[in-house]
Amino acid sequence: MVHGDLVRSMARRSPEAAAIVFEDRSFTWRQANERINRLANALVALGLAKGERVAILAQNSHRYAEIYFALAKAGLVSVPINWQNTPADVAYILDHSEAKALVADTQYLPLARSLAPGLHSVKHLIGMGDEKSDGLDYETLLEQASPEEPAVQVSPDELRALVYPSGTTGMPKGCMTTHRQSLASFANLLIEIPVPMEKPQLMAVPFFTGFGAHLCLEAPYSRSTLVVLRRFTPKDVLAAIERHRIAHMCVVPTMITALCEAPEVAAHDLGSLELVVYGGSPIAPSVLKRAAQLLKCDFCQVFGTAEAGGLVAYLTPEDHRLDGSQAKERRLLSTGREALYAEIRLVDDSGKEVAPYELGELIVRSESSFSGYWKNPEQTAATIRDGWVYCGDMAYRDADGYIFIADRKKEMIVSGGVNIYPAEIEAVLYAHPAVAQAAVIGVPDERWGEAVKALVELKKGARATAEEIIDHCRERLAA
Repeated sequence: MVHGDLVRSMARRSPEAAAIVFEDRSFTWRQANERINRLANALVALGLAKGERVAILAQNSHRYAEIYFALAKAGLVSVPINWQNTPADVAYILDHSEAKALVADTQYLPLARSLAPGLHSVKHLIGMGDEKSDGLDYETLLEQASPEEPAVQVSPDELRALVYPSGTTGMPKGCMTTHRQSLASFANLLIEIPVPMEKPQLMAVPFFTGFGAHLCLEAPYSRSTLVVLRRFTPKDVLAAIERHRIAHMCVVPTMITALCEAPEVAAHDLGSLELVVYGGSPIAPSVLKRAAQLLKCDFCQVFGTAEAGGLVAYLTPEDHRLDGSQAKERRLLSTGREALYAEIRLVDDSGKEVAPYELGELIVRSESSFSGYWKNPEQTAATIRDGWVYCGDMAYRDADGYIFIADRKKEMIVSGGVNIYPAEIEAVLYAHPAVAQAAVIGVPDERWGEAVKALVELKKGARATAEEIIDHCRERLAA
């Protein structure tokens, strides 16, 4: 199976059921499939050949979902770009991926045109929005193209996407993913988590993220309606849950915090919500307790990276149901246990597996693991060794198999010869009742080499001094 098969199947099975809702527009699976076919055929008619890359620079809309599946049907490779990237990063990704076309929101067309003279591969710039664009226009291309299924044969092992996650060092690297790898990652989720079936789901995260691709797949898999928000705001999310009777959404922990702190949260009927999936970092137990009281639904944490192929570990809804025990509450700081179709090991620098509660680098072997870095065989060889993907995360596993991420290996602070992991300190900071957000970094220190510095944002209306927060940490952390 390939990605295009999913929407094609829904168009046959439930043609008049709602597929995508965006603002005041709604499309059935038949209408969505026809628009997707038109776009795929239009791209082929422009001369784009199977395997060539097409970049997307856009905020969320129904059109982004159409692009996701149209590229799959045409055998083209998706290159999603973070619209918050600097112009230099956008230019680098376009050139490095050798993208032949760029589909951009009208608001990003001036940027795209300013970059055009320095780009070596982009031949087609397609403007996308409600207003007609000069040059190639998205809706005009659809009007002129056939609604029939594209005459392109796509194999599961062909490249589906080049993903450029933000990096902490150097320029981002393009992670290569095939149709088979992407669907294998999603299969892990369906086995591990009771995803609501035939009920609306909310796309409040950016499409260019892993969650964006995940929700695009989940809608046809679960025979659900995908309700799309242009951007995340607590006000819009809460209103959408009530209006569309949302049963499921994916977010990051900071979004959960924002929803809980929104003044209008109590004014909305959120009774339809059944499951919130979050990822990117563990959630502070205090935040989860607050969220459970307000949202009254199940929670699930997922762990994965672009290299690992998405979702390889889960903290299930059952793991989130607290029973008053300290052990169960501490488990919330973990990222759960490995998925059924993923193997996770924690190893030392020699590749030997470490004992329980000892820190080691997290490595993964799974059908969902990526194929390597685009045009970077040296880094690929350093990351994929004997079939295992070395993720760069330092973690330990407890006696029950739950994995606790300490931090990124490269972000470790070495102070006086002692290894310190920022994430451990950040977790303690988040437990302070006045702290809204926190980040811990290493700073140069003449005596210790590096010292630990925390940058803290307080909750609205909250008060705390630096000394109070330091005392809070001193009571909970080794000196």
